[in-house]
Amino acid sequence: MIKNILFVCTGNTCRSPMAEFMLKDALKKKGVKGVRVASAGLCADEYGTINELAKKTLRKNGVAVRKFKSRQIDGGMVEKADMVLCMTQNHKNALPEMDKIKTLGEVTDMPDIGDPYGGGEAVYTLCYAQLKTEIEKLVETLWPEESKTKN
Repeated sequence: MIKNILFVCTGNTCRSPMAEFMLKDALKKKGVKGVRVASAGLCADEYGTINELAKKTLRKNGVAVRKFKSRQIDGGMVEKADMVLCMTQNHKNALPEMDKIKTLGEVTDMPDIGDPYGGGEAVYTLCYAQLKTEIEKLVETLWPEESKTKN
């Protein structure tokens, strides 16, 4: 059973924190408990935080955004995770080859998540929409019984 999920992107300011907060929200709504969700970046600034447009987009869509600090991925994070979900194939390729490291799209049978960094509000809205679809599929795939009983 999956109890610890780690999302990975480049800087841990846009896609992976968005996915983290969105999955936490989806699990809460489905009544799934006991799952730890975190995120990290391949090139994260340890003093960084979630991008303001990412935060605004999440809040606009009813997803709670709590205190967040960017984190550089390390071996300990990968070791603790039951599943590491990368935003793109390039992110996956940068990590050690392990069965538990996949792209989000490999699990959901969907494409890579494009990087909204540097784009405007519309780009973040599109990123949110793609993540929403993939997070919903992820929840249906990993927690099918909870999905059936709560809908």
